[in-house]
Amino acid sequence: MKKWMLVAVLLLPLTGVAQDYDFAKKIGGNTLYFYITSTGGKNGATVEVTYPGASEEEPWKGFSRPNGQLSIPEKVTPDRAKGRNADPEDDDTTIYTVTSINYFAFSGCDRITRLVIPATVKQVGESAFAGCKRIEYIVVEAPEPPRMDESAFDKVDLDIPLRVPPGTYEKYKEAVGWRMFTEILEY
Repeated sequence: MKKWMLVAVLLLPLTGVAQDYDFAKKIGGNTLYFYITSTGGKNGATVEVTYPGASEEEPWKGFSRPNGQLSIPEKVTPDRAKGRNADPEDDDTTIYTVTSINYFAFSGCDRITRLVIPATVKQVGESAFAGCKRIEYIVVEAPEPPRMDESAFDKVDLDIPLRVPPGTYEKYKEAVGWRMFTEILEY
C-alpha cells in the first residue's frame, strides 16, 4: 500500500491535473497569476505569468478573465507568496522580474483589447493568447524579439498593428511567430 501511495504522489505532477501558481496580483484592474521560476534573492528572483485554472482546456474556469488593456508588468512584488516554489526567505518585499508568459496563460480571454508585453519577457509560450479575438493592437517593448511559439496568437487577427521598439522592425519581421503579423510598426 505504501509503495502505491508513493508512486501516486510522484506521478501526480505529471498528470496535468492542476496548474500551480504561486501568487496572484491585481494589476490595472485585472488579476494576473504568477509562477515563481527562480528565487535568486532580492535581485535575481523571476516569475512567469501563468493561468489560474486546473486544466489547459479551461485555464480560466472559475476565475475572472482579464479584459480591456492588459499590461504585463516588468517587475512584480507579491502581496504574499505561498506557493510551492516560494522561498521562505522571500517576503512581500521581494521584487520578481517577469521573464516569460506561460503556455495557455491567457487562452480564451476574449475581452482583452490591447496588450503590452514588457522588455523583460524573453519567451511567449504555446497558445498563450489563443482565442483573444478582440485584441486591437500589441506593443512589445523588448529590443530582441522574445522567443515565441507559432501558436501563441492562434485565432487572433494577425493584421492588427504590432508595435515594436525603434530600430527593431527587421528583427521582428524575421523572428519566428512575430513575422506572422502583417503590420509591424516601430513606435
